[in-house]
Amino acid sequence: MKKSNTKGFTLVELVVVIAIIGVLAAILVPSMMGYVKKSRLKTANGNAKTAYNALAEYATDQETKGTPWTPGGTSYDAKADGAAGTPDHVIYTALSDNGNEAGIVYCGTATLGNGKTDAMFVQWIKASSDTMVGQYPDAVADVDTAEAASFGTYVSP
Repeated sequence: MKKSNTKGFTLVELVVVIAIIGVLAAILVPSMMGYVKKSRLKTANGNAKTAYNALAEYATDQETKGTPWTPGGTSYDAKADGAAGTPDHVIYTALSDNGNEAGIVYCGTATLGNGKTDAMFVQWIKASSDTMVGQYPDAVADVDTAEAASFGTYVSP
């Protein structure tokens, strides 16, 4: 009788390994999706803060020049560069490093959570079809609240 000296894995061993990988994937995928959503919200809030700072600086410059600027509830496409010295140009310059991901910015006034009446707030979304709304100040910390928010409407934290 010949002795078989074959090397390798049996079919049962391979099936067990595949089953273990399947169980691990079933556990990890939902938790990873939560991390992805939290990351998207932090990015949206960060871009809203960048746009807010740029518009606040623009408002200060206009006030210094004697032509006060107040946010009138306007949306700006951060991918479109406007004429120099306009809010469009300021936002484009601030978010231009994002390229096609520059998004859409809304600037308006509302009574903020800190009690400031008619204070400026800024919101940011990646595209018009996006559901993740970033906001500054009073950034939204909850993913579900940010996804349910209406772009252009102040969200109380």
